[in-house]
Amino acid sequence: MAIYTYVGRDILDRKRKGKIEADNEKLAKQLLFSKGIVHIEKLKEDKSIFKSELDFSFLNRISTKDKLIFTRQLYAMIHAGISIVTALRIIKEQIQNKSLKKIIEDIASHIEEGGKFSTALSKYKNIFGELYISMIRAAEESGTLEETLKRLAEYLEKIEKLRGKIKSALFYPAFVLLIATIIIGGILIFIIPTFKALYKDLGGELPSLTQFVIELSNFLRDYVGWIVLGLVLTVVLLVSLRKFKKARYLMDLTLLRLPIIGQLILKASIASFSRTLSSMVSSGLNILNALSISGETTNNEVLRRAINGVRNQVEKGISISVALSRYKVFSPMLINMVAIGEEAGNLDEMLSKVADFYEEEVDRTVDALTSLIEPIMMVFIGGIIGFIIIAMYLPIFKIGELIK
Repeated sequence: MAIYTYVGRDILDRKRKGKIEADNEKLAKQLLFSKGIVHIEKLKEDKSIFKSELDFSFLNRISTKDKLIFTRQLYAMIHAGISIVTALRIIKEQIQNKSLKKIIEDIASHIEEGGKFSTALSKYKNIFGELYISMIRAAEESGTLEETLKRLAEYLEKIEKLRGKIKSALFYPAFVLLIATIIIGGILIFIIPTFKALYKDLGGELPSLTQFVIELSNFLRDYVGWIVLGLVLTVVLLVSLRKFKKARYLMDLTLLRLPIIGQLILKASIASFSRTLSSMVSSGLNILNALSISGETTNNEVLRRAINGVRNQVEKGISISVALSRYKVFSPMLINMVAIGEEAGNLDEMLSKVADFYEEEVDRTVDALTSLIEPIMMVFIGGIIGFIIIAMYLPIFKIGELIK
């Protein structure tokens, strides 16, 4: 499929230009006519597409932070009274991400030609997500686009902050462990052989601890390539397995059962679920659609299945709080707050309070975990290095027995 650049005029004789994707020039003309371009002044294939294929597209990946900045800027401009098309074009000039630039231009062109904002966003569902698109669609119907954009910006900001906390909690110990492994591996591979040669010249029988460290050094020197390859293949295998729902479910279930880390992930997942559901309910989406989208947006397969189960039960007429109580993954606090919200008619407010509570819990858990991990990692790493030093200097105390 090729990309064509075009210049033309619509039925009102307004000039239109842009790009369109089609199999051939004839089909491109038909697509332009269906979009209201009745007179085509210029149409040619964009040869520069070959260059873009050589580009490193992953460098232009659109992150949650990019969407947050885009949403916040769009809200500010609409709040200031600027039309949505003008606002989009202004934002496009300020955005650094090339992929997002192209998407914003396409959205602006779609709206300029009479299309809806939500319809344009739905072409990029894999980027903006069902939640974002559904809330914009509901806002267009109710005439509350400005308020919804503000709510979306606040939602994305809180979700980004929450994810950042979880990443830092998991990344820090993993990074320290990786550095420690490299240092210890370097000692065993490059330094221990020096001691080995020295003690070999002395002769005699080495202490069992020293012999163990030397044998471990020999093993690493002989198989370090295979060990690294095995670790890389294991990571690739785990990533590949996550594409399958059953494997993803078992992995997520295992993570949730881990001490401390499991509770941290569960609290973060409940906070994210509560925040998502609250945002959609307050935007006017019906509870069944809100639950469906909440299930799609969660990254945890265990929670996803539970949310889908809740949705099916609510569809049968069961209250949300009762449906939640049938799944162990949901906390008593969430269930009780939802029950109060259902009874009082302020479900979105109760869910927002639950999200606030668990976000604070995540903050406290991460701070406690970080302060706990630091001394544990220092003792662990120091203990291993100390063991190696003692093992290698132990023969010096028996130097007389070794010399023959």
